[in-house]
Amino acid sequence: MTSAARQDIRLEVGGAVAPPLERSHGVTRAEIARTLPRLAKVVPDLLGGDAASGFLRVLSRRSLLKSLVDEAARQRRRGFEDVIHIGIGGSSLGAEAIWRALAHPQHNLLPRRRRGGPRIHFIDNVDPESLGALLEWVDLKTALVHVVSKSGGTVETAAGFQIVRAALEKRVGSRWARHCVATTGQGALGKIAREEGMTILPFPEDVGGRFSGLTSSGLFTPALAGVDVTALVAGGRRMAGRMAKLSLAENPAAVAGVVAFLMAERKAKPIQVMMPYADALEPLARWFVQLSGESLGKRKGRRGVGPTPLPARGTTDQHSQVQLFVEGPADKLVSFVTTRRDRRSLTIPGEGPAGYLEGVELGRLLRAEQQGTAVALARVGRPSLCWELPEINPSALGQLLVALETQTAYQAELYGVNAYDQPGVEAGKVAAFALLGREGYENEREAVEADTPERWTI
Repeated sequence: MTSAARQDIRLEVGGAVAPPLERSHGVTRAEIARTLPRLAKVVPDLLGGDAASGFLRVLSRRSLLKSLVDEAARQRRRGFEDVIHIGIGGSSLGAEAIWRALAHPQHNLLPRRRRGGPRIHFIDNVDPESLGALLEWVDLKTALVHVVSKSGGTVETAAGFQIVRAALEKRVGSRWARHCVATTGQGALGKIAREEGMTILPFPEDVGGRFSGLTSSGLFTPALAGVDVTALVAGGRRMAGRMAKLSLAENPAAVAGVVAFLMAERKAKPIQVMMPYADALEPLARWFVQLSGESLGKRKGRRGVGPTPLPARGTTDQHSQVQLFVEGPADKLVSFVTTRRDRRSLTIPGEGPAGYLEGVELGRLLRAEQQGTAVALARVGRPSLCWELPEINPSALGQLLVALETQTAYQAELYGVNAYDQPGVEAGKVAAFALLGREGYENEREAVEADTPERWTI
């Protein structure tokens, strides 16, 4: 194996294959081989001029990366103490997953000289408790706001931004716009940003929110914290290049997509568990849940299709969910994420109730726990996959993000659904707008109230 190849992420599929699993629980190599040809056009189409989504093509738009890196450097020079990232779904989860994976685990608790950048805070909900508490704590005079919304009409993001903007105006007066950067398109937020003189970073029109982690939507906030987003994108570009050149049988994203599809549709295992064995990758599991759920959960004809994604964390959830995975319903495919090397080394001393662990590195224990969980699943015929990173670094994370995005595109092809829309989400938005009395939604209110379930309060 070449030095470059040792930096590639790998997919271990053996835990999902029959044999040794029974045919009712595992997929055979022949089943995988028969299904893979259905995916032959997915990556070529995604790289083509008429792609349904530009999430692969955007990796080659080097000017977009340079502009956000330059802007992040400019804002870092201004010496802000805090960054408030306002977004929801794909406009927040990607940025949080990247920041948490690649920044210091205690970034916000470090003194400024050790942080090397501002503290990072995410507003991704409309809970008044958390937003109000954040505004009580952060000094907006030394804060930068990054608001992310492609359309500009996402109600939660708009509400959060309007509250923060009002607080900013109260604190810094007419200079509030100098404290704001918007990643957006041509909608309402873009119009306000242009009128008020806010800095604007483009949200690519051909990339949807949940696929936007490697654009300004997901990269700008981590870049402000000092994350090497250029290396991250290079890793994503490396994975895209591998997928374009490799056969489908050697393409980890294609194989993972086929296995997940076959498990859901032919082996009665519609629940997809994403279980990283690293605290730094816990937000990645939540990012994947949104990516998979919103992309694949669609109505097709008279029935709904798509797997149900579920987040878990190793080893924590070995003491909660793994009992269910091993002895509960046999309806799950577990996808582990692990590493070959650790960024930090801690050795267990010999004194204590587990003297046999003397001299063992904690990372080795973590990997042994993951392998033990995979074995426990296999012994009772429960399938698993494992994404293996050389270590948690920008290149490996970029590869994994692109692999999981493309795996989702492959699954959508097999289900015959559009991975890039979300009609179910839009229906909920319309109902909320009607209940809030938004102009133009008056005719919807009566229908929404009629469809509201009858109350039964105990």
